[in-house]
Amino acid sequence: MNLLRSLRAALNEFFYHNYPFISLCSCLVALLTAYLHYEWKVHNYDLVSWKQLGEACCSTDVDVFQLIVLLTILLINIIFVGLIVAAYMRPLGQRDTELTLLEIKDRFARFILLRLIARLDRIQSKLAAKRKTLSLQHFTRAHHSMVKAVAVFRKDARKLLLPNESEIMQPIEDIYGVADDEERALRRDGYYKLPIDTTDATVKSLFSAQ
Repeated sequence: MNLLRSLRAALNEFFYHNYPFISLCSCLVALLTAYLHYEWKVHNYDLVSWKQLGEACCSTDVDVFQLIVLLTILLINIIFVGLIVAAYMRPLGQRDTELTLLEIKDRFARFILLRLIARLDRIQSKLAAKRKTLSLQHFTRAHHSMVKAVAVFRKDARKLLLPNESEIMQPIEDIYGVADDEERALRRDGYYKLPIDTTDATVKSLFSAQ
């Protein structure tokens, strides 16, 4: 079970970081498949026909100048496509400076809410795994961990709802900065798929709860 969970987490991480490249390769493969299917249906070009065509091209004398021109054009196209893909695959963190104040606060609110959910979920999972051997010490330890997780949430939630004078004077990225490694872990574990409300009213209700 743990192996399957680790494999799923690794796949999620891989697709999250490489989805533009995977999408491009999928489109190219789909176009190539469609072209081969068209040639087969219309001109009856099967794999044997393509093999024979390739052998015929290899056995024919090729003009060196034309070959150089074709390879140069191909290289330019490869560089152009590579630059587009590289720009498209930039990490999300590099564009944080372009976010508005509302977007930065919304991202921070979503992060602290999902981090709280994840920590409480892990505590509950540990208790469930030891349900046959639970003791008072296990419950005491779980309660301490829950109190600590809630305290961390309340500390960050206060900055959203009631920032003090020194925090107001700081750059907005320093006040509502999100740890990239923790955010990636939450995405990898699927918590960012949860439909949650990140409005001030929700944060305030949890912040004021006793």
